[in-house]
Amino acid sequence: MLRVRGVMAGTLVGIPVSLFLLLWMHATREFGIVIGCGLGLAVFSVVATGTDAHDAVADAAWEAAAPDLPPVSDRAALARDQASMPAPLKPKRAGGLARDGREQAPDAPSGSQMESK
Repeated sequence: MLRVRGVMAGTLVGIPVSLFLLLWMHATREFGIVIGCGLGLAVFSVVATGTDAHDAVADAAWEAAAPDLPPVSDRAALARDQASMPAPLKPKRAGGLARDGREQAPDAPSGSQMESK
């Protein structure tokens, strides 16, 4: 049902935009049609991917079939749980240049530590 509603909404937006561009803005025919179709497709994609009562029933069936799995529509909780996971540790540097530009061995102390001894 949402796809049909999306096609209707996309058509109701795309055709008037095309006519506006063609008649009042004096755009070329190809430009007006391409812009109208693109906007109509964008409206269709937004409307057709919405949620309705069927999605709520599908989520309830999902929870009943597998109570240990998270609900599909609970995206905010999944994102929050993922954000709270610890990040992997950064690997230690293997050599390279010290801050003052001198080359440094992997296990050698930096220049400021050598001077203080």
